Amino acid sequence: MADTIDFQRLCENFEREITALFDDLQSGISAREDSRAFGAMIEKRITESWESICTILKTDFVQLPGRRTIFDFACRRDTVLFGFDVKTKDLDSTRYSDGGVCAIGNLLKFLANDNGVFMIVEFGHTQSTDKHNGRDLEYIRVAPFHLLPENCYRIENLGTGQVRLNYTLNQVWEEIEWNRSITRFYDMFTALAITHYERVSRDAHKRIKSLQDFKANGYTAFKFSR
Repeated sequence: MADTIDFQRLCENFEREITALFDDLQSGISAREDSRAFGAMIEKRITESWESICTILKTDFVQLPGRRTIFDFACRRDTVLFGFDVKTKDLDSTRYSDGGVCAIGNLLKFLANDNGVFMIVEFGHTQSTDKHNGRDLEYIRVAPFHLLPENCYRIENLGTGQVRLNYTLNQVWEEIEWNRSITRFYDMFTALAITHYERVSRDAHKRIKSLQDFKANGYTAFKFSR
């Protein structure tokens, strides 16, 4: 079961093997001209070496998923499916990053229905100062989504509810609860999701009332109620 796994050691092992793929970037050699291309290069390098990484760490390689999954790479240990989602974080303070993860329903289906552990692999990068004006890798962090501190999670009203992260893994690294059970995570996360849906429901009823009033008043003026 996932609750018996030494997650801290597992993350350290995966972080070590993934980091070894990017030694050239960590030594200050930039590889691409913009952050989007940099992210594509990151995924390509891991894809090409994922099977060998799984072998080194004594996990069962899982074929690369299709686009409909919430993760980019996967492996199994015993009955547990580990799905790894790669996030590239531009550390330039003027760059916007929404911390987007996935939809609420897709996350819970993977964790509960697929006996999955959702792993975040975060690459922090900056603009290089070399003549090629590329990207330099500052750090790599690997952590299970369900062990992050509570204040890291938020939900936005997109689609059926979109999970976001308020902070990078690097910012909250010392606060990760390595021994938190999946049940404790569910208690925390479902409460957050219920609060979100209750708020969305209240807002929707207010908007319905605004539209009804607009119609009743002969479409003469409109505004959404606050």
